[in-house]
Amino acid sequence: MTLQSNNPVAPLSQQDRQDVPLKMVGGSNFGRYSKISAEKTTNMIVSDNALVPYAGYKSILQNPLILSTGVGRGIYSSTDGNFIIMVIGGDVYRVNHTFNAQLVNVVPLLTSSGDVFITENNNKEIVITDGEAVYVYLWVSPYTFSGSGGYTQNNFLFPWGKPGYCSFQNGRVIIAVVGTQDWVLSAPNNALSWPMDAQHQGKVQSKPGFVQAAVPVPGGGNNLLVFGSTVGESWTDVGTALFPYQRNSTFNIDYGITNPSTIAALDNFVVWISTNESAGPTLMYSKGGGDPQSISTDGIDFLLSKIKFPTSATGFLFRQDGHLIYQFTFNQDNLSIAYDFETELPFNVTDEKLDYHPARQVVYFNGSYYFVSFNDNKLYQFDTSTTNAQYDLDDIREIPRIRICPPLRLTSQRQFICRSLAFTTENGLLNPQDGITAAVDLSISRNGAASFGNSVRREMNPSGGYKSRFIWQSCGMANDLTPQFRFYGLGRWVVMDGIAEVYQ
Repeated sequence: MTLQSNNPVAPLSQQDRQDVPLKMVGGSNFGRYSKISAEKTTNMIVSDNALVPYAGYKSILQNPLILSTGVGRGIYSSTDGNFIIMVIGGDVYRVNHTFNAQLVNVVPLLTSSGDVFITENNNKEIVITDGEAVYVYLWVSPYTFSGSGGYTQNNFLFPWGKPGYCSFQNGRVIIAVVGTQDWVLSAPNNALSWPMDAQHQGKVQSKPGFVQAAVPVPGGGNNLLVFGSTVGESWTDVGTALFPYQRNSTFNIDYGITNPSTIAALDNFVVWISTNESAGPTLMYSKGGGDPQSISTDGIDFLLSKIKFPTSATGFLFRQDGHLIYQFTFNQDNLSIAYDFETELPFNVTDEKLDYHPARQVVYFNGSYYFVSFNDNKLYQFDTSTTNAQYDLDDIREIPRIRICPPLRLTSQRQFICRSLAFTTENGLLNPQDGITAAVDLSISRNGAASFGNSVRREMNPSGGYKSRFIWQSCGMANDLTPQFRFYGLGRWVVMDGIAEVYQ
């Protein structure tokens, strides 16, 4: 029997029944129009064909009261020294393995906001650049902190101009000079010495434009990627006397960088947000210094085309349970996206208010990841062992986790009755410290995700109640139905795909 579209109470025949897949496990589609698909995943990622929480974070410092009132600007992990260097406002702190922070600069930096870049040489010197000066922290006795230009604490000379992105390769610190084509080299293992001669000066050559960064290729031996605003060049340290680097004249990358703070390198990947004279922002990566690849989709490119402040961006790479993830943020546009190289899926990530994610830069230290925040002066542990946002011991906040599924439509385009929506989830493992009952809210759109109706809640089972099927009955009539699920609770979630039972 076929139901009439104006008779929702007509008897339902098994011959008219269809089990339509309910795609609970997926990423964010970023479709240009919600009518096509509003598919979106917020603060969850795909792992082992299930939807699981994105890493949570918690404040970790033992003595946070000594920190400045500025916000996080940069962070670096010294493997040799077994400590973290973090820049908060105009102050530089050394954080040891017990997470006590010690101020290392008596005089504040020349700047108190904006991006900073940090690297280290083999002479126990940590190098920090902020667009105004080069700062060098000698982290073994006699523990000196020095600065160039107008910095008054142990002043030294950086004669090339304003220092930008910095890195280290083969004994030399490399700095991109802001507003020029120059990228320059320090003396071997001496970050206080910057000879101003041809032996220590390289230039972006392939296209006009200013240099943005010189990035050693992870796992690439002596290879170096030098980025301008519209081009990337491959250079190799061949050890020649006149200038140690030689450019690959048969290959260049036809994309530059919007902001060097978006550059991230891990394993043998270099990832950045690119641009050139003919194209807007695009996500790019190079593997082993080879041909660049775009990791954008139509939806991501459309999303990036609407960015109002493309230079206000940062990005970093990290691993979550074996997944290599690039997270980038346009904080002035209130947007953070995480791209998973394992599943090749993007996801929305946010703070507890559904604003941009607070992580600015991330480092790996003592078996976990840590970040400094856009919003405050704290150091945060960033890990899947934390499933919430903990800003203090008594300030724990719930991270919103949302899944908007692709629309349910029949190939006949006819109306249907949705008898039920159901999916499988881990249940019966409530954490007693949650203090709240975990629950899932379902709301439905019948107008192409232009708006959603009222929410219907299903609470999680108490501890020991392992029945794992969540089901909502009598979901109504539509010919275009988009379900939205919101997951509430401080604990973890494990969600599998489901089924929509529909009748024509």
